[in-house]
Amino acid sequence: MGITDLITLDHFPVGSLVSNASRQVIYSNSYFARKYGYSVNELVGKDFFSLLSRASQIMYDSYLMPMLVREGCCEEIRLTLINSDGDTVPAVVSAKLQENGNGRIFWSVGHAARSEQLFEELTEARKLLQQKVALLHTLSDTDQLTGLPNRSALTRHLTQKISLFAEGELAFALAFIDLDGFKEVNDQYGHYMGDKVLKLIAKRMAGNLRSDDLIARLGGDEFVVLLHGHFNAAMAEESVNRLIRQISEPLELDALTLHVSASVGVTLYPQTENITPDQLIKQADQAMYQSKLAGRNQMSLFNVDNEKYQREKHTELHAIKAAMAANEFQLYYQPKVDMRSGKVLGAEALIRWNHPVEGLKGPATFLPIITETNVGLDLGQWVIVNALEQLQAWLSEDLDIHISVNISGYHLQDPDFLKKLTRVLSAFPDIPKHRFELEVLETSTIEDVEKVSLVLSSCRMMGIRVSLDDFGTGYSTLGHLRDLSVDTLKIDRSFVKDMLTKPGDLAILKGIIGFGQAFECDLIAEGIETYQHAQSLMELGCDWGQGYYIARPMPAASFIEWVCDWRETGFVKKFKATDALTTTEIKE
Repeated sequence: MGITDLITLDHFPVGSLVSNASRQVIYSNSYFARKYGYSVNELVGKDFFSLLSRASQIMYDSYLMPMLVREGCCEEIRLTLINSDGDTVPAVVSAKLQENGNGRIFWSVGHAARSEQLFEELTEARKLLQQKVALLHTLSDTDQLTGLPNRSALTRHLTQKISLFAEGELAFALAFIDLDGFKEVNDQYGHYMGDKVLKLIAKRMAGNLRSDDLIARLGGDEFVVLLHGHFNAAMAEESVNRLIRQISEPLELDALTLHVSASVGVTLYPQTENITPDQLIKQADQAMYQSKLAGRNQMSLFNVDNEKYQREKHTELHAIKAAMAANEFQLYYQPKVDMRSGKVLGAEALIRWNHPVEGLKGPATFLPIITETNVGLDLGQWVIVNALEQLQAWLSEDLDIHISVNISGYHLQDPDFLKKLTRVLSAFPDIPKHRFELEVLETSTIEDVEKVSLVLSSCRMMGIRVSLDDFGTGYSTLGHLRDLSVDTLKIDRSFVKDMLTKPGDLAILKGIIGFGQAFECDLIAEGIETYQHAQSLMELGCDWGQGYYIARPMPAASFIEWVCDWRETGFVKKFKATDALTTTEIKE
């Protein structure tokens, strides 16, 4: 654009200037000249800096020019100009750098409505900067979703409390809170609703604490509450259970009624040994995990005995690993039969430990120790391999049978479970996959039901059968039947045991059998200890059974002999077969 082309700018009610790469004014419209008491001729050739106050010259070099070079323009910058009388006049300036690279800058200059000088503006900017720094410092210690202190603030607070304790400060209890059922809310209603739940829970807890207590959010659905005062186990339990009840109250959000609960772990301070804030939080976290394992919606207290238990557990884990290396584990097999026809359906593989000192040990003496550990995963793999080896041996002897193994929730959540299972099955190509069954245990510990459902669906697609163990108890419920892909429901022994004397258990059995029929699942009852149990179950529509009345678990070497005896006389003796069901038919 030529200079002569800018003459029409004289008609604009705004100051217009053009400066070159040397900061010389090469054009001014008449409005600017009149406004600041100059003539156009006085301005042309003038150093642009001579029109700026010292503070604005600094602003020009340190801010305005770098922005023009970087972005090509800047808008509404506050500068202070010098008029012909030497007075300062605040102005609002916009500028554009010409794109052809000749260094020309086109300026639009408007008179500022305010009368503050640039120094005052800089002072205000400094105050604003200080406020932002203070805000950032606050934000670094604050959980952005709930407004509660975060882990950093909690750690600093605990450090202070521990240091003050030596000076007579009161003791305290630390509660680690993890919400139960929160993942389901997120999965069903989305993270937006999940965030609302967290904020409401945080507000609910904060509103029910004393003024000197502290609540912090560590992240996700985890909170920590610091309760001041000397606590013993009973006092801590009373206070925390009150908090658990408050959390468990229904949540009314967006016309929805949602339910979550809380698993809580508590640790007390002071302790017999010196401890850091992170160790305190870890102790409470470990106690919380025990609440999860115990069934959720409750509290557990961390103490020295827990630490001792952990040390003992480490020793026992080492012993179990050594026992695996020494081949001290063995599988026993408990038959499953059709109680109406007498047919032997299969056998459940049950692990035993042939301890060199303590003798034969049942699974209850060692499996809890290895739960949720790599040792547990390794032993589970051993069970699958040995059960398949036994199944292959029996099939080669023309024994028409299925074998099932127990599999816990944490096995199914192992990222490599399917890969390991596929590799093991590939070593037994002659075994029909439907002869092998997984009995899913402890579904209450399954955090990611959707993932486990995909794993079980993949197993069924391979031909493997899947059963849901302990059905009807707190471990395995109707929700799991809905969410997990299974072939068989295994009725828990606790309902079978008292079905003859407790109408409630009998009613539950009827319901479970109805569920099995509705979901087109096979049904088998465990814990059959008398003929009366078996007879009642068959009358209800459950023909398959397993229990001590039929046979106790036995070594593999005894199993074929038991099958032959069962087919010959065992079934007739125990189930009083009618004339329509002869011993010859049983053999067939």
